[in-house]
Amino acid sequence: DTKELAAYQEEEESEEALETIPLLKRSDIKRESIKLYNDEHEVDGTTVLHHNVFTNGIGYLSLLFDTKNVPNDLIPYMGVLKSVLGYVDTEHYTYGELFNEINAQTGGINCGLQVFRIPENDDDCRRMFGIRAKFLYDKLDFVMKMIEEILNTSRLDDEKRLHEIISSMKSGLQNRLSSAGNATAVMRAASYYSPMSNFQDRIAGIGFYQLLKDLDENFDEKKAELIKNLQILMKYIFRKENLTVSYTADETGYAPLEEKIAAFKENLYTDEVEPGSIVYDFEQKNEAFQTSGQVQYVALCGNFEREGYDYTGALRILRVMLSYDYLWINIRVKGGAYGCGGAFGRGGNACISSYRDPNVGRTLEVYRGIGDYVRNFEADERQMTKYIIGTISGKDVPKTPQMKGNASKGAYFCGVTEEMMQKERDEILNAQAEDIQALAPLIEAILSDEEICVVGSEPKVQKEETLFGSISPLING
Repeated sequence: DTKELAAYQEEEESEEALETIPLLKRSDIKRESIKLYNDEHEVDGTTVLHHNVFTNGIGYLSLLFDTKNVPNDLIPYMGVLKSVLGYVDTEHYTYGELFNEINAQTGGINCGLQVFRIPENDDDCRRMFGIRAKFLYDKLDFVMKMIEEILNTSRLDDEKRLHEIISSMKSGLQNRLSSAGNATAVMRAASYYSPMSNFQDRIAGIGFYQLLKDLDENFDEKKAELIKNLQILMKYIFRKENLTVSYTADETGYAPLEEKIAAFKENLYTDEVEPGSIVYDFEQKNEAFQTSGQVQYVALCGNFEREGYDYTGALRILRVMLSYDYLWINIRVKGGAYGCGGAFGRGGNACISSYRDPNVGRTLEVYRGIGDYVRNFEADERQMTKYIIGTISGKDVPKTPQMKGNASKGAYFCGVTEEMMQKERDEILNAQAEDIQALAPLIEAILSDEEICVVGSEPKVQKEETLFGSISPLING
């Protein structure tokens, strides 16, 4: 066809023309890594992290409670507790009044669970129950008062309201598990071996959905146990010995904080409790979860550090290469999936996944070819510079004060220093094709783990049933 040939030639000529356009050089890219803002203070035995940045009069407060002593059987109920606190009546407010009062005077007070990698310890993770607030500096008193109101007087025995919350949580999680099937599959596959993902699955993933389903469908039989567990969790979690404070503000905003924290601690729980601990049920299950949809989400995970390989900044470049070259061409262009990508983290956890994919077995075969692609990778200076620019552009996104505080907090808990981040940046900016090729054994170590999970349609899953240790519906009823 003459028109198709002309269009092809025009496209080829356009690509050749693009190759003549000057690019940034490596030397044009800033060498310095980001700065961390972690001024560490101690208030009567409590660590207070001050992230000292200009915030234009807005304070970002996180009260983080370590949950390391929560018994294993209560771990999933923390996922319920974070959605209950602030959404039930308290002594002085109905939940509607509480919501309106908080949002009229602040940028919100919210509860959540955060998990951090523990450096040099692959067998556990740091699990924190966080209360976050955003407010103008002169509202600090109000915020602390509202948090005390929630922690000390919440009506956790309001059966009608609890059932409403459980039903809403179940519906919301059901939608998220299905619509973000790639994230669902990655979390589940990584939960077979990763403490962080194992915990996250129990409080926000497929494992947690099973709890919500049981509580919703059998609420009358389960409500007494639910209320008891939530009340016990309050006593395990909200104790002054568990508290770490993170506050993003300038010196003016920070000045009154220490006094407020000291007073706040006096109202936390002191009831005697029997310390427990989490038990990780690691098992390579290689599950498939069937949905009513017509697309698949295919995840393959692994850990390269436990196979003896170290993290390097070159992995950041490889992530970009896979997303825009090998995986893009083979999964997106040739395979017909809507999306694909990979990630490689400090601590060794790695994942590769596809999004709205028509395939299962073919996609896994493409994943298994990544090692050969990396080993045979070749690129001239221009091509390497393009990959490096793509990598750095993702790291040099302008950060708001809140983002700077969150990044500093995460680095503190994960043991990441400015020196480590500078080393990573240097490895990115100095990378050569040989550094990418050297990653082939690391990639093959990840692939050899064969930790897979698929969320997909029944016909496609059943067609590849020999790949899986079990097949079950993602959503029952």
